[in-house]
Amino acid sequence: MPDTATTSSPTTDPWAGVSPQALEGEILNQRAWRMPDIVVYQHGPEEWWVAPLDEELPLVRLNRMGASLLGAMDGRTTIGALLKQFGKWVCSPTQQNGRWHLERWASPRFSLAYFGTEPPSGHSADAKWDLLLQKVREGWHQNVKAETEDHLSNFHVQGIQGPHGHFEIIETTVSHLFREPCEAMQGLTYGRLLGKTLRQMGWLSPKPKRIVEVGAGLGYVSKELAGELSAEERQGIHYTFLDLTRSFLGSQTSLAREAGWTATAIQANAEQIPIASQSVDLIIDNENLADMTPVQFSGEELLTFKGANPLHEEALSLIRRMRLPLMPPFPDEVIFNYGAIMFLQEAWRILKPGGRAILIEFGIENDWPSPVRLPGHTEYEVQFSHLRHAAKWLGFREQYCTLPQLLGMKRDTQVLCTGAAYTLRRFCQDLNKPFSVRAYTEQELKAGLGPLHSKITGLHYHNVLDPAWFGLWDFKVLLVEKPGGMSIGQPPAFKTSGGGLRWYTQR
Repeated sequence: MPDTATTSSPTTDPWAGVSPQALEGEILNQRAWRMPDIVVYQHGPEEWWVAPLDEELPLVRLNRMGASLLGAMDGRTTIGALLKQFGKWVCSPTQQNGRWHLERWASPRFSLAYFGTEPPSGHSADAKWDLLLQKVREGWHQNVKAETEDHLSNFHVQGIQGPHGHFEIIETTVSHLFREPCEAMQGLTYGRLLGKTLRQMGWLSPKPKRIVEVGAGLGYVSKELAGELSAEERQGIHYTFLDLTRSFLGSQTSLAREAGWTATAIQANAEQIPIASQSVDLIIDNENLADMTPVQFSGEELLTFKGANPLHEEALSLIRRMRLPLMPPFPDEVIFNYGAIMFLQEAWRILKPGGRAILIEFGIENDWPSPVRLPGHTEYEVQFSHLRHAAKWLGFREQYCTLPQLLGMKRDTQVLCTGAAYTLRRFCQDLNKPFSVRAYTEQELKAGLGPLHSKITGLHYHNVLDPAWFGLWDFKVLLVEKPGGMSIGQPPAFKTSGGGLRWYTQR
C-alpha cells in the first residue's frame, strides 16, 4: 500500500541524524548494487532485518516489499527505475517507503548499497567494493585532518571507555578473531599456536624469567600461552602487562592469573617503558605498533632536515643517527613510524643479553605508511624496512616474515566474512542471544547459531588467507634477539625457509 504514515518527531526519530541523498538529475540514471556480503535475517513471515554499518543506527526492518527492493539492487536497474517501482510503497513495518530507503542506503552510515555508473571495482563479476569502503572509512572519521600526532595515545588513555565490546566493534584483531580453537590455527587458538611456535623456535628454553606483553588487549594471548607451559615451567616466571588503556589492565591480569601466571600490570606508554634496563627475557608486542606515535612530515622537512616543531626535530635526529635510508623525491606529506622505533629502542634497553622480542603488526615492506581509518581514531601501517634497519643499527639479530608463514596456518580453511560476523552480532543482540565476533567455519557457525542459522541468507565464506577476508598476508612479524646470551655462536632456532628468511647481526 502507498505510504500514508506521519513522520515521527525529531526527538524520537532514530534516523533523525541521517541526511537523505537527493534523488534527482543524473543520479536517476545511475545503477544500484547491494553490498555482496550483506546478511539478511527473516524474523517472521513478513519481516526481514539488515544492519547498517553505523552501530548507533538501529536495525533496518523490512516487509516483503522492502526485501524485494533490496533484491532488485543488482547492478542492472537504475535508481530512477527503482524509485518508480518502489518509491511510493511502504517497505518496512515502521512505515518508511521505498524512497526513504533509497535516499539513505548508499550513505557511509548505512553502507548497504552503492550507486554509480560502473561497479566499484570496474568488474561486475568481481566487485570488491573498494570505493565504497573508502567512503565508509572517511565517514567513520570526518575529522581526520584535525588529528594531532598525539591522538593515538590520547585515544587509548581517554577514548576507550571500557573493555567490553571494543574488539567486537571498534577494532577487531587477529588474536581476537582466533581466541577460540580454529581449524586454520591447526585446531588451536592464536595464543596457543603462538606459544607452540615460540617453543619450536627455542624461545621458551631456557624459560624466560620475566615476560613483558605490550598492548595485550583483553589478555587472551597470555591466557592461551600459559597452556603451552606446564605448571612447573610457569613457576618462577613473572608476566608483566604494559598498556596505555587502564580498563584493559584488569582483564589482562585476571585472565593471566586464572591461567596460572604470576602477573602484574603497568599503565604506561611503550615508547618510554618504566622497567629497569636489562631485566626482561621476552617481549611480546602483538598488533600494537600501529597504535604508537606517528610523525607527519612535510616533504620539505625531509629535504632540508629541519623540523617544524620539537617532536619533528627529535624524529629527524633519530633518522639521522640511525642512518635510516630515505630516498627522494618525497610526497608533500609522509608518515614516519616514530613511536614504533622509539619502542624498539626501549626494547633494546630493557632486554637482557640474549633476550628476545616478537613484534607483530599489519604493515608494508617499503614506501610510506598509509592511514587506516577506524571509529574514533586513525592508525598507520608500519614500514618494516625502517624497523628492520633500526633493529640492526641497535645491535639486534633480526628475522622477518609474514604472520601466516610464522604460524604455519592452514591455508584452505574457509571462514565467515568478518562483515557478516558483525551483522550477526547485531541481530543476536536484538534477540538477546549471545554471539561473539570471531573466525567461524561453517560448522562452527551452525553450532553457534542453532535454529537461527536457517533464517539467515547471504552468508559468505572466504579462504582464511584471501585478502577479502582479513588481509592476513599484510600482518608482518619481526623477531629480534639481543646478542650476549647462551645462543650466540649457535645456529638460530628458527631456520631459514624458502621465503628467504635470514638472521642478521650488527657488526
